[in-house]
Amino acid sequence: MKGQRLFLTISLSIGAAACLIAWTPVIGFYNAPFRTLIVGGGPDIEHNQVAIESNVRYLNRLLPPGSQTRVLFADGNPETKDIQCQGDDAKVFYKKSDIAKIDGPSELGTIKSELATIAADAQSNPDAPVLLYFTGHGSPEPNQDPKRRAENNSYDLWNHKELTVKEFAASLKSFPKTTPITLVMVECFSGAFGNVLFDNGDFDGGLADLKLCGFFASVAQRPAAGCTPELKEANYRDFTSYFFAALSGVDRLGNKIVGADYNHDGKVGMNEAFAYSLIHDDSIDTPVCTSDVFLRRFVKTPDPEVMATPFSDVQKWATRAQRTALDWLSDSLELKGQDRVQQTYNTFLKMNMESDQLNDVHVIRFVRLAKSIVLAHTLEASSDSAMKSKFAELVQAESGNPLR
Repeated sequence: MKGQRLFLTISLSIGAAACLIAWTPVIGFYNAPFRTLIVGGGPDIEHNQVAIESNVRYLNRLLPPGSQTRVLFADGNPETKDIQCQGDDAKVFYKKSDIAKIDGPSELGTIKSELATIAADAQSNPDAPVLLYFTGHGSPEPNQDPKRRAENNSYDLWNHKELTVKEFAASLKSFPKTTPITLVMVECFSGAFGNVLFDNGDFDGGLADLKLCGFFASVAQRPAAGCTPELKEANYRDFTSYFFAALSGVDRLGNKIVGADYNHDGKVGMNEAFAYSLIHDDSIDTPVCTSDVFLRRFVKTPDPEVMATPFSDVQKWATRAQRTALDWLSDSLELKGQDRVQQTYNTFLKMNMESDQLNDVHVIRFVRLAKSIVLAHTLEASSDSAMKSKFAELVQAESGNPLR
């Protein structure tokens, strides 16, 4: 989320929706002590909107009882009137925070210190899960060549500082390799942070020795929704709202949410919450997860070959969650025929990638989801047992639910 509305050429090489693939979850429904770090706020008072504060309060309400939670927000002072709001009369005003407990500012040194403390604590209980949630604004990599992948984007910190992908990857190195880490980032251009899967946050590097999965509100080249100063939470439309509502079964307003248990096993995993978001998030969001990034790194099937796949094959290879989202997006776009993936890809190539029209957003989601399904099938059909095992572990983690 960011006031800046910069768009770059979207490449199919980053992000989509492989995270919907479901292995039987082994981790994700935890009994071990649970640690959470929540980071929120804008780079300054004019961009520290009340919706960001609302995200922090919403997640705080959903965390398991007894979870060890640290909150870093804006300047770290709950008495500062630094949260931008807009009333029914459209007038802008600023208020103090309503977050129950703020442990420090959203500054680089504080974030690194908190991550180091959590990692050190994890040494004594390495199997206890960790949830890292970032809500605020993001920026693309400076001087980004639109023909290249966006790789080292940043999360915007208080006082106009930044946390880059590579800096974040470096801060995660001290975690035990068996600690389950879930990363959720909902800022603009957040999909680039999927690169923390790899050594030094480099997309071309090998897999980092971490047990990490992540979910992001947008592809690396686009902004995300959710930075409104509007006070009425009933009007919020963003990835946080739908993803966590599906996971918890309760939306921001306390209403019960059903329908996200696509495999009917009595649980909702993050992969299913992701599918729920692809269907219900009627905003500019183009969600990404770590298995999307994994597939685009290690399965190099050219896009023309991927997009020539008959739709019936894509449906057949999809999981229930994937198929539900795929069919819904297909119906939304009024697609017909076995060549509908190719047709939509052709539309995608001609699109104005700066578009915030919902139909165009659905085109992006559909093409990326179809690509993830095909790439995952290609990997599964390969003889690379080591890579298939790594992918299975990642998707297994993505099918867990840290809130249960």
